[in-house]
Amino acid sequence: MAEDSLRFCKPAIASFLKRNPDLRQSARRVDLESVAMHAIVMAATTYKPEKSQPTTYFGSAIRHALYREVLTQARQDGRYVTVEKILDPEPAGHRTRQEMRALKAIRMLSAYDRTLLEDRLIEAVTLEQLGLEQGLDPRTIAKRVREAIDRLRSAESNLP
Repeated sequence: MAEDSLRFCKPAIASFLKRNPDLRQSARRVDLESVAMHAIVMAATTYKPEKSQPTTYFGSAIRHALYREVLTQARQDGRYVTVEKILDPEPAGHRTRQEMRALKAIRMLSAYDRTLLEDRLIEAVTLEQLGLEQGLDPRTIAKRVREAIDRLRSAESNLP
């Protein structure tokens, strides 16, 4: 049943993108085809032919899965703020030597580490919420925050 329903993937994705032009930017960062295929596999386990048509059932499952993944990505994208705006909201302002050193160390981190530290330390997002958004256990998020802080300390100590 799932193999027969794979033909619904491309039309459902095209329809989703056409109906949601405001989500296209976030949709670019999501593997829509994999999300759609996963939705089909999950829906195939609960599909009952006597209750609904395959096009309706699988199309709805794909659409809901696409919304869930793209909206999660949009929330994560919306929380991202550049490091420069955090350290110096007025770019023309004067920075101290310590602030310049911190900015250089932060720039040496990956985008994920910068966003994670910003979310946890500046915006005070809970470990549970970060874990929910990323599909990870809060203890894993706590470990990643500690590792990002260690990498930041290491990067700062290696600066001239």
